[in-house]
Amino acid sequence: MQKDRIVATCYHCGNTGVLDYKSTVTWKDEDTVHDSYGNVISYTLIEHIDWDFYECPVCHNPTLIRNYTFDVASQDDYVETESTTAFPFPLINKDGVPPAIADAFDAAVKTKGIDLAICLLSLRRVLEMIAKDKNATGKTLEDKIESLVERKELPEMLNDACWIIRQLGNSAAHADDVKFHQYDVERVIEYVAVIIQYLYSLPKRLKETKEKIMEKKRIK
Repeated sequence: MQKDRIVATCYHCGNTGVLDYKSTVTWKDEDTVHDSYGNVISYTLIEHIDWDFYECPVCHNPTLIRNYTFDVASQDDYVETESTTAFPFPLINKDGVPPAIADAFDAAVKTKGIDLAICLLSLRRVLEMIAKDKNATGKTLEDKIESLVERKELPEMLNDACWIIRQLGNSAAHADDVKFHQYDVERVIEYVAVIIQYLYSLPKRLKETKEKIMEKKRIK
């Protein structure tokens, strides 16, 4: 199949736009039957995966798209076709995440290639939005996060992550004479993504998986 470019999100820099096609690696699982002379008498394609490599024209980093096809359509619990980003792994699974929070996170990530301080400040804002959405109590963001920990909505480990997000965000907001580095911003992006996954996406996905398992048991 002739490939050129696709419109997708680059999870390196957050840019959504046209990615340039570079190459494809193909993997197949097939059932082939031969006669006594070695000739193919029947052929069934079971699974087919195209690993497509693209380059972002903004940051010039690679993106790997996994295009999966399952051709035995009668089997349960398999999708016939699916296209997913295999690398870099999407920062958050937006399933179950409030749109305003997902959009704010995406917007924050997009600023990392423009201004690191603005990115840190924007990520702190995402944390504020999460606290508000979860009806956290307290006058300060620190108090609000602590209330989520006390209610056991957040584990103590993620409280430490919130502390880091707040401290770096505060430094960015107050124009402190601090030089921010790409490494610092990447870690804060990672921590905010983990918090979003823990509070929103993971519970929804676990619930759906549990319901599917229970439904199978009822059918049997």
